[in-house]
Amino acid sequence: MVPAGKIFAIGDIHGCLDKLKTLLGLIQSDWDRDLIVFLGDYVDRGPDSRGVIELLL
Repeated sequence: MVPAGKIFAIGDIHGCLDKLKTLLGLIQSDWDRDLIVFLGDYVDRGPDSRGVIELLL
């Protein structure tokens, strides 16, 4: 499936929920047309791995 709009790829989150929220807030997106792909490395190292997983689910 190829979206009609933009594709955003986000990887290496490593439990950094605040940074992920900031990044998502910076993306100028038309949510009906665009696609966000999360590439992995969601947990470890950062302070809020659980929060990252809860946000992504």
